[in-house]
Amino acid sequence: MVDTTARAGQSSTGAPISRVLPLALATFAAGTDDMVIAGVLPDIAADLRVSEANAGQLVTAFALTYGIGTPVVAVLTARFSRRGVLLGGLGAFVALNLLASLAPSYGALLALRVLAAVAAAAITPAALAMAATMAPDHRRGRYLGLVIGGLTVSLVVGVPLGTWIGGGHGWRATMLFVAGLGALAWCGALAVPRASATGADTGPGGAAAEAATEGGAGLRGRLAPLRQRPVLGVLLMIVIAASGGMMQMTYVFPVLRAAGHGIGHDDVALTITLMGCAGAVAAWLGGRGADQWGPRPTVVAAELGHGAALVAVAFLAWVGDMPYAALAAAMMLVALFAWSLTPPLQMLLLSLAPGAGMEVLALQTSALFLGASLGGVLGGLLLAHGSAAAIPLAGGLLQFAGLALLPRRRGD
Repeated sequence: MVDTTARAGQSSTGAPISRVLPLALATFAAGTDDMVIAGVLPDIAADLRVSEANAGQLVTAFALTYGIGTPVVAVLTARFSRRGVLLGGLGAFVALNLLASLAPSYGALLALRVLAAVAAAAITPAALAMAATMAPDHRRGRYLGLVIGGLTVSLVVGVPLGTWIGGGHGWRATMLFVAGLGALAWCGALAVPRASATGADTGPGGAAAEAATEGGAGLRGRLAPLRQRPVLGVLLMIVIAASGGMMQMTYVFPVLRAAGHGIGHDDVALTITLMGCAGAVAAWLGGRGADQWGPRPTVVAAELGHGAALVAVAFLAWVGDMPYAALAAAMMLVALFAWSLTPPLQMLLLSLAPGAGMEVLALQTSALFLGASLGGVLGGLLLAHGSAAAIPLAGGLLQFAGLALLPRRRGD
């Protein structure tokens, strides 16, 4: 996919990595839009007169559309210029979030969230393809990592900022904030080099050739790794684990409110920031563990720790009236184990599907967002018919259950 295009269409020197920053800002905006609802969930529920469980489906709708839509939109737009797709996607993204800030009803906001996710599904693969063609051969991983990093940083910076803004000015201001991020990314994307400089924008004809090298047989080629049972098992495990982990993240506000006393927007924003910082450390630890012990043992250890940490959060929510320091520490442990999963899972998938690296990693992303959408639905049901403490408890049990699908293979 991207690697093949990069080798075929880039110059020997490439563009400076600073020229990739607008692409990272684009994925940062998309990632912020996905989870920022979690920080203003009670405000949306009160303003639009729905339950918090129903408000949580705004995250579900975005995640499901993004996860399923990314490979589909990538195929449908393959004949168009990557730069054109990026600018068009960002333009639609900005317009839809502006409209979301004016949404008169829950139904209207839900529809706008779905459409914004379609725009985000166009943005991410276009940004990655452009970054790959702009990069020198020996630095392609850094360029792609910077763009993907936008999604990670959105949880550390974008979502807490959106939560703070929503706490002071209402959830509609949060939507304006997301639209502003998209507008900045659109302006920055105008400065991304064209084909004459780096081959980052191949034009309609070049994009058609790019599509031929990316997917082999289009969508069928992208889904080909699913025919391998071990790969399918890992992806199903990711769906289950993500549904448990993202269920907790989607309903972090009601869970923290049940566990602590007087929890407000500032506390939730700080907690999300601390979780993001722990996650950044965890990604390094997960990669180091996979190198030292192998990907499969590292996945098992991380999943067991993630499940135990979520059960601990459930206990705190069940007891209630806990000091904030205890809540923050427990949530950081959740993030530490959850985010340490990504590097060993990627290594495991790459070892199971040699020669289809980009395809299988794209499927990993889709599995993650599909799990997030399922978690939003299940968490909403638990919140509506049970208690907030049931959300992290179910999430922890799902981590343990997902391990049963992890394939056993020597050499991991």
